[in-house]
Amino acid sequence: MSATAPSPGILATIASVFRRNRTPCLVLNVIAVTLVVSYYQVPALAGFWESLGALKLRWSFAFSCVSTMFAAAVMPTFIQMAQGALPQEGKLKRLVLLMLFWGYRGMEIDLFYRLQGMIFGHGNDAATLVKKVVFDQFVASPLWFVPTYVIALRWVEMGGSWTRARASLDREFWTRTCPAVLVTNWLVWIPALALVYSLPAALQFPLFSVVMCCFILIVTVMARRK
Repeated sequence: MSATAPSPGILATIASVFRRNRTPCLVLNVIAVTLVVSYYQVPALAGFWESLGALKLRWSFAFSCVSTMFAAAVMPTFIQMAQGALPQEGKLKRLVLLMLFWGYRGMEIDLFYRLQGMIFGHGNDAATLVKKVVFDQFVASPLWFVPTYVIALRWVEMGGSWTRARASLDREFWTRTCPAVLVTNWLVWIPALALVYSLPAALQFPLFSVVMCCFILIVTVMARRK
């Protein structure tokens, strides 16, 4: 077999990920479309979005830190606790570690959006949207966002021990886990980011936060059912 060809196991994993996640991903993008349409077509809701954008401009990275921390760490943790899906031991430490990671990741993504605006501009024409989505999902995500996200989750699972987390980064991690997460990421964020980048710069991160919150909640509920 060619060294560059994916093994049947990897293809089977990717196909399985697609089958399991296509419905929630579709739901998420329907939500994102609804939110964007509400901004452009519903004056009352447009005012709410404008207020949210003004809040984002006022608080800058503090907004991106706190909103992502809440959407991706605090809310899912409390839902899992209500479902009885978390062990009693170590819940607080796990929550703190998740908050540390997602607070940082929120600011990092906010900075990335600003850099995209500097490089490609702030237009919402098709050419600009394609450039931003392609660079986001096929350069930044495979090289940085997805691997560091999965490594961070391993670090949380290992109780904050980098030694144990690093020991778990075996061949299975790089050839099956990361590709599977990347496919899920594409299913959600390729269409969602086209909508995010179509909004004015001040509203892009607020919409990202809402979609991220819905994504984490759906994944949390699905994981509990399974």
